[in-house]
Amino acid sequence: MNLSDEQMDEYITIIREFIKDKVEKTGTNGVVLGLSGGLDSATVLKLSVDALGSDKVHCLIMPESTSPEEDMKDAKYLADLWDVPVDVIEMDGILGSFPVDDRERLPYANLKARVRMCLWYYYANLEGKLVVGTSNKSELLIGYTTKYGDNAADFLPMGDIYKSEVKLLAKKIGVPDRIVKKIPRAGLWEGQTDEKELGFTYDVLDHVLQGIENLENIDKIAEKNGISKDTVEEIKGMVERSAHKRKIPTIIKLRNRTIGLDWREYSY
Repeated sequence: MNLSDEQMDEYITIIREFIKDKVEKTGTNGVVLGLSGGLDSATVLKLSVDALGSDKVHCLIMPESTSPEEDMKDAKYLADLWDVPVDVIEMDGILGSFPVDDRERLPYANLKARVRMCLWYYYANLEGKLVVGTSNKSELLIGYTTKYGDNAADFLPMGDIYKSEVKLLAKKIGVPDRIVKKIPRAGLWEGQTDEKELGFTYDVLDHVLQGIENLENIDKIAEKNGISKDTVEEIKGMVERSAHKRKIPTIIKLRNRTIGLDWREYSY
């Protein structure tokens, strides 16, 4: 993605102010963040520390049997690097209480994400904090998130930043190179990587998504980026099929103004 230094500096300033403003206006004590050791959570952690101070950011590291050991070490390293309070919660005992068949890989992976969400909100409620999410625009647009799992948060500082841009932003704010250069992975099953699971690179994905955002037709997007129309169609379909993940539950309209339709936040 082509972002100038000036644009990136502007984004960083706006995001830091957004985090600070969100906490101040809600009268809360800071944020709780799930720290995986990957790029997205590391970047949101640094932005939150810059905006609020390390004492107002509480990290939860939640390993389980398939969590890459390298990621857990990196998560602890980042918490130490920026002097952030951290709790490590072993997930295997919690997950073992569910009568599930872990051979059903995707449902079980989604369960892990939802259990982590419960813990984020438990600590946030306990400490009077907000849950800050780490999802980026690329993941949100194609639904590469777990509904009521990793996409459940009080606010998403990087929700309008494409994955390819996260690397640029991370370098700017001082996220260590070893984190920036890591292969993206959720760690929800052994050997999983994001791009292997998706079937295309984030670079391809982001260029297609940007074309869709700019209302370009499929032929133009394919030609401009040197990819097949089938790939563009596939990504466009992912955006359309995952729309439900970006909305509150559908409410049937029966009255003058209806939540999620024509009664929105602050529309009084």
